Amino acid sequence: MARSCTSCQNVKRPEIDRRLASGEPVAQVARDYDLNPSSLHRHKSNCLKLASSNQIMKNAARGSAAVALLPSKETLSSAYFELRTRIDQIVAQAQQEGSLNVAISGLNSIRQTLDSLARLAGHLQPAGTQVNVAVQTNVNVGATEIAERLIQKFDHQPQLKAQIAQALLEEDHECTS
Repeated sequence: MARSCTSCQNVKRPEIDRRLASGEPVAQVARDYDLNPSSLHRHKSNCLKLASSNQIMKNAARGSAAVALLPSKETLSSAYFELRTRIDQIVAQAQQEGSLNVAISGLNSIRQTLDSLARLAGHLQPAGTQVNVAVQTNVNVGATEIAERLIQKFDHQPQLKAQIAQALLEEDHECTS
C-alpha cells in the first residue's frame, strides 16, 4: 500500500501549493514550512503535476510577453476607424453603381463596426450585467382623499370616526412640526 503524501496532509497546503505553482524553488518552500525537500519535490511532481520552477517561470514570462504583444485599445480603435472609412467608400461606390445588395452589406458592416467601437469605448455592457428596476409609488391618492374616504366609510360609527379624525390630526401635526 502506498504511503500518503505528507505535504498533502499539511495544514498550510494551500499556501505551499500556491508558492510552488508560482515557481518558487522547492528548497526555499521546504525550508519555510519545515518540510523534507525530497517529499515536497515528489508532492510537486506527483500530486500537483507541476513542472520545474525554471519551466514555470519561463511559461509565466511567455504569458507576459503574449499579453504585451496584444494591440492596445487605442490601436484597435484607430484600426476600426480606418475600416469604417473604407467601408463608407465601398458603400458610396455601390450606391452610385446601383448595387443595392453590396450597399446593404456595407451598411451592415458599418453597423457592426460601430457596435465594436462602442464596446471598445465601454458604452455597451454584456447582457445581464445591469438590472434596472422601477417601482411606481405614486398611487394618485392624497392624504386628504384618504382621510375623506375613511370619514365617509365610518360615518355611521361616530366614536370610530372621531378616533380616526384625531389620529389624522396628530399625524398632520407631526408632519408640519
